[in-house]
Amino acid sequence: MVYHSITFNDPHSETRFMHKRLTAILIPLLLSCISAISASAQPAVITTIKPLQFIATAVMDGVATPDIVIPSSQSPHHYILRPSDIRKISNAELVLWVGPQMETYLTGLMSQLVGQTILIEAAALPGITLHDADQNAAQHVHEESDNHGLYDPHVWLDTRNAVLIAQRLYENLIVLDPANSARYEQNNARFANGIRLLDDRLRKDIVALSDGRYALYHNGIQYFEKQFGLLHQFVLVPDHEIQPGIRHLLALRGLLEARPLTCLLEDVNANEATINTVFRDYPVNRTRIDTMGDAIAPDQYAYVRLLENMALALRHCLGR
Repeated sequence: MVYHSITFNDPHSETRFMHKRLTAILIPLLLSCISAISASAQPAVITTIKPLQFIATAVMDGVATPDIVIPSSQSPHHYILRPSDIRKISNAELVLWVGPQMETYLTGLMSQLVGQTILIEAAALPGITLHDADQNAAQHVHEESDNHGLYDPHVWLDTRNAVLIAQRLYENLIVLDPANSARYEQNNARFANGIRLLDDRLRKDIVALSDGRYALYHNGIQYFEKQFGLLHQFVLVPDHEIQPGIRHLLALRGLLEARPLTCLLEDVNANEATINTVFRDYPVNRTRIDTMGDAIAPDQYAYVRLLENMALALRHCLGR
C-alpha cells in the first residue's frame, strides 16, 4: 500500500487548504438551505372550493399552488371539517372563502383567525355583485361588509366578481410576498384580460341560446344567467336543503304541459325520483351543468374552462 503525504512548506498553507475544503463542503449546504428558505417563503394560501382555487391559481401561477379544503367530490353546503382541515386553515397565511352563506361550518373558525390570518371573504368585497337567494328577487350590489343577508352564494359564476376576487388576492399577495410582486401583477393582468375575451366569446355564443326553453334542477346558475341574458322556465328544487313536496312537483308537471320545454339542466346532486315525478314520459334533454369544475384540473386557464363548459352544456342541452 502506498501512502501519499502532503507537505506544507508555507506555515499558512495548511490553513488555506482547510479553508478550501470547508468552502467546498459548505457552499452546497448553504445553497440548499437558501433554496429551502425560498420555498418556505412562498405564501401559504388556501381556498375553500375549486372555483376559488381556479382564480387563485391564475394569480399565483409560476410562484406557488394554492391548497384547497373541500374535495371536488364533496358538497360545499354539507361538508364536515376534519382535524387536518382545521390545521391547514389555521396554518395558512391567507384564506379565500365565499362567506357564511356558502361555508356555514367555517364561520366559527374564521372568527378565531381574525387578526392572525389574512381572510378574503369573496361575498363581502366592495363592489361585488350579489343576487338574492330568492330567484325572483332583484339584483343588488353589496356595500356593507358586515351585512350578508340571504344572498345566492354562487358568486364566482359572474365573471366580474371573479375579476374582483383576483384583484383583492393580488393586493394581498404582493404584501405577503413582495419578491414575486411583478409575477403576481403580470398574472392578475393576464387573468383580467382573459376574462374580457371570455365575456366577448360567451356573449356571441349565448345570444343564439337566449330564446331556449329550459328548466333547472336547482337554481345554482343565476349569476351566469343574469350576466348573459338567460332565463329558465322553472326550478325543480328551489332549496337544496329541502326536498320539494309532491304538490310543488305536480304543479310543475302542469306547467310543463302548458309551456313545453326541451332541456333540463341538472347538477351532481340531482334526485332521479324527483325528476321522474315531473318529467315522466316527457321527452326532454337532460344535461349536467358543472358549476364547481369537478372534472377540471387547477391551472391558469381553469376558471375560463369552467365558464366555457357551462355554455357548452347549455348549448348541448338545447340542441343548438
